[in-house]
Amino acid sequence: MPIQQMRSETLPHRTDVRWFHAETVTDATSDPLVLPSLGRDIAVAVAPGTSARVEYTLSGYDAIEAGTAAWHAWPAGDVTEAATDVVAGAVSALRLVSTGASEWEVTA
Repeated sequence: MPIQQMRSETLPHRTDVRWFHAETVTDATSDPLVLPSLGRDIAVAVAPGTSARVEYTLSGYDAIEAGTAAWHAWPAGDVTEAATDVVAGAVSALRLVSTGASEWEVTA
């Protein structure tokens, strides 16, 4: 199974690295987005098409790549309006389940 990774960025004259991901998903489940292990929470924002749900996994990378990871819905469940939440840094990956064209952003 394909996986996605966040991209890292730094500002000039700064030493801290931030991680970003943005994507539009239309009537599908996104490929898993592997999260960096930073020891800090991850912010997630979703602008649903018709509806969308963020799912997270605590499974290992081998299970994610094999497509056998256990996925759990985020606390907000299925949303039909823009929503944000914070995911614990211990989560290994996220994915978006979308009906319609939904956009999501993830920042760590």
